[in-house]
Amino acid sequence: MEWLNLIVSNLPVIATIITLIVTLVRYVQKAIKEKNWGKLLKDIVKYMEEAEDKFDNGADRKEWVLAMVRISAETINYNINIDEVSKLIDDLCAMSKVVNAPSDENGKEVQVS
Repeated sequence: MEWLNLIVSNLPVIATIITLIVTLVRYVQKAIKEKNWGKLLKDIVKYMEEAEDKFDNGADRKEWVLAMVRISAETINYNINIDEVSKLIDDLCAMSKVVNAPSDENGKEVQVS
């Protein structure tokens, strides 16, 4: 009976501890995920560079990069949203076209469509 009284009297403390543990586990999972995202991003850029040399077609390049990203994500035990990665690849390609825009003989940027 004493144990029951002790447990009942400490229920608020027990509930608080459980809540803190759950919050800590979520924080650790998020930190691990963010750490892996940096590695995954480096891999994506590396794969995009490799795909430039391997394939002539943009769709083939992207498909190969996505396949490599899936494999890399599995290797580092990182759950990815492939739609987000696909959009990221599209955004990186669009950005590279702006950053690496060709220029004319006067050094002015030439518009490419």
